[in-house]
Amino acid sequence: MTGASRNDDGYAWGDSFLSRIDPRVKIAGVTGLLMVNLLAASYLVSGVIALAMALLMIAGRIPYRRQLLMIAFPATFALFAIISQTVFKGGEVFAALGPFDLHLEGFFHGLYLSLRVIAGGLIVVVLGVTTPLNRLCLALRWFRAPATFIEIMQLTYRYLFDIHAEFSRMREAQQARLGWSSARCGLASSRLLGGSLFLRVYERGLRSSEAMRCRGSGPVVNGALSRPGRLDILAGLAVAVFLGALSLLALGGPA
Repeated sequence: MTGASRNDDGYAWGDSFLSRIDPRVKIAGVTGLLMVNLLAASYLVSGVIALAMALLMIAGRIPYRRQLLMIAFPATFALFAIISQTVFKGGEVFAALGPFDLHLEGFFHGLYLSLRVIAGGLIVVVLGVTTPLNRLCLALRWFRAPATFIEIMQLTYRYLFDIHAEFSRMREAQQARLGWSSARCGLASSRLLGGSLFLRVYERGLRSSEAMRCRGSGPVVNGALSRPGRLDILAGLAVAVFLGALSLLALGGPA
């Protein structure tokens, strides 16, 4: 698993200051920011969090392609929130789209919800991109997370790579045999690919599980995190100050 993480998450294993921060500090900071983002009913708080995370990614030189890919998923939910609230939430009608009335209050409420979704997504993106999975699991073990949860997370991460690798090989083989030469052939190939992929990954998973048990694999990764250094202490203090400022902003700022 460590090798797979190194190959796919090169930035997390790099020398960036974000990657060198202790994962325990990151998890504590992410938990605090997510709670503030969820509990503070304020446009300003969510906007400040989103802006801070965006600036942090820029300062840490996180690859832009990786940022866009990981933000795309929460952005889809944000767009759905705007559309659904604009159509279904009551209030003043400012336009009509066919049989649907578009409501001004619903539009602004959707923007608020989407801002919270984007802010929360950016928080998780920073944690995920800058922290290797094995160090994240060690930090979760330090926080006394259930061993079963950590084991499931490890196995899911491992088999996602297996699925991707098997999917790439099978699709390349189909393309070499002109399985995607037309829309009709592509549809037939996709059905065959879906069924075969499930069976191949299931068999491969059984073999991997047996091999891991023969090698005495445990429920969590081996090793331990080092003691927090100066960078970790400074990062913890910065997060604490930022959370305090957000709390004051939430209490005294506009809703």
